[in-house]
Amino acid sequence: MSFYSQFADHYEAVFPFQEETYAFLKSCLPADTRRILDAGCGTGHYCGRLAADGYEAVGVDLDPEMIRVAQSRYPAPAFRCMNMLEVGTLPPPFDAAFCIGNTAAHLAGEASARLLEGLARVLRPGAVWIVQTVNWDYILQRSSYRFAPKVMAAAGVTFLREYREISESRLRFCTRLVAGDRTLFDGEVWLYPMRAMEYIDLQERHGFRLAGHYGDFKGGPFNPDAYSGSVFVFEKGSTA
Repeated sequence: MSFYSQFADHYEAVFPFQEETYAFLKSCLPADTRRILDAGCGTGHYCGRLAADGYEAVGVDLDPEMIRVAQSRYPAPAFRCMNMLEVGTLPPPFDAAFCIGNTAAHLAGEASARLLEGLARVLRPGAVWIVQTVNWDYILQRSSYRFAPKVMAAAGVTFLREYREISESRLRFCTRLVAGDRTLFDGEVWLYPMRAMEYIDLQERHGFRLAGHYGDFKGGPFNPDAYSGSVFVFEKGSTA
């Protein structure tokens, strides 16, 4: 069983739907947006809300348990269990796409390029592409980083996260979910950090122009030297 399959039933308690995030995503959509792709949809709550608001939402995730949970909770969107590197095989066109929750960090540099090649095939000219990661510029100044515990009092659980063996090429993301003195989940996965300017350059090489770069979903400024998110908004050029 994969890292995320074990975590699927707890995912929405740890990473719940955020109105602020959804409002940001909607504010970036072109006026004529109809069809939207969520690359790495997890348990599908943003696809579910988009579908409820009248959009045609398509969510893809590699983990079958995540997709099972998404389909059971949100019947309206189209969910597919597939590697997001294969999004170029989906029927085009899409008017917008997004990849949030640091999901993009699961892709090494060559895999990121493959994802962009696929997106360039299915996104229409002028489409919006939104990506959110942690602020890797800040994290890469350290050899390890431990997040503050995330306590979900209503669920009676605490989520613990830590980055270990941090290097420019990769790091170990270690997580643990506990209830009192019981460990409900314990796992780790490799992540592949990329500094902001490196990521912007990669996007531009594949025909995606930077339209905005923020430190959070409130639209606050990005500061490479402060802990924050890193939220990129790109537009697909006419020749991508």
